[in-house]
Amino acid sequence: MTGDEAPPALFNPDAEVGLLGAVMSDPRVLEAAADRLKPEDFGLALHGRIWSSLLHEASSGRPANPVTIRGQFEADPDIPRVGGITYLMSLLTAPAAQLMAPRELLTEVMGLSDRRRMRQGLEAAVAACADISIPVPEVAALADQAVLAREETSIVETDAADAMRAALADLEGGISGVTSQRIESVDDLLGPLEPKSMTIVAARPGMGKTSLALCFIEHAALRAGKTCAIFSLEMSELQVVQRLISMNAEIDGNRIRRGRLSLPELQAISDASGRLQQAQIFVEESTRLTVTDILAKSRRLQAERGRLDLIVIDYLQLIEGAEGDDDNRVQEVAKISRALKAIAREIEVPVVAVSQLSRQIETRGTEPMLSDLRESGSLEADADLVMFLWQKDQQDRKDCVVRLKLAKQRNGPTADIDLHFEAELTRFRDLGEMREGG
Repeated sequence: MTGDEAPPALFNPDAEVGLLGAVMSDPRVLEAAADRLKPEDFGLALHGRIWSSLLHEASSGRPANPVTIRGQFEADPDIPRVGGITYLMSLLTAPAAQLMAPRELLTEVMGLSDRRRMRQGLEAAVAACADISIPVPEVAALADQAVLAREETSIVETDAADAMRAALADLEGGISGVTSQRIESVDDLLGPLEPKSMTIVAARPGMGKTSLALCFIEHAALRAGKTCAIFSLEMSELQVVQRLISMNAEIDGNRIRRGRLSLPELQAISDASGRLQQAQIFVEESTRLTVTDILAKSRRLQAERGRLDLIVIDYLQLIEGAEGDDDNRVQEVAKISRALKAIAREIEVPVVAVSQLSRQIETRGTEPMLSDLRESGSLEADADLVMFLWQKDQQDRKDCVVRLKLAKQRNGPTADIDLHFEAELTRFRDLGEMREGG
């Protein structure tokens, strides 16, 4: 392509028409595509509006077909221009719908949408690259954001035989992933945190959610030799390291900070510090991090170290939205949640995101529910695991008992586990009391 030629349209009207026809011919196709396909994925705006109308009819319990959606287009000038109800009816007999399988049509439409989105992002990165006043990290972030946009929406084609072989290889190689190890009841219930998974650890302040996330880091890095990254938006690197030393040396963190220690305690701290220095733990502290920052730094760490086994983010609601994003905070957190899940899948690493709970739980005075996840209902949909930490009453606070409620486990049961939280050591111990949930 020469400099005078227009870029390719990256738009296949036949595939879009065929997909809409397939959707209206078979409700199962609409059900399969509903969670993946958005109106903006269509290259022709009219097709996007038709898709939106079909989704509206289906969500209302009505058949999604040309007759039911006709009324929504009475005031739309584009429908009469292309043939009105005749055009809507023609979608049912579109040639592409007869020649291609619905999944092929969906893959084609979404693949072109990915390319348009990536091209837009990369063009912005190229323009920024030519502006020497823009720092290089910002240019890199724009490029990463273009790729991340694709990861959020892409359809992964997997051969069943390949997937079965991979699963058997995992079984033969033993347990993979990350465990907390010292909390046996948690490990018995969860198993290891699997690559590509996203775990939410949520609580109100003071319940130990950061400590629980650090339990995974401590065992993974110090005891299993894994490479871990902590993105800390609330605590400094020094505070994170002090917590890990306190946890590993089993010495009150307040006494460490005051420096009033006995010789045996100083030796224990020295030993713990030596172990931490040998461990592959990387702390990124910043009060201003976006998802693209997390992706870029994680990808760079993986390239430099040859591997990355666990990412912890403390905490999710402090992540900034993309620059220029005018969405409200609920929509912003929903995008962040989807992007974190995309990072877990792209880098093939478990992501543990610490999250705040809504204040409603305090006024309600009962155990937390998935609807209490602060600022976004999409968190419960994107997460593979959701863990709540809470205390039932004053007796729990007196006994330092924290209840872990596994509210969601995509591949296993839910349950409630009672733990003993040693706040001065920032660690949990197992009480061995577990009540099976639904």
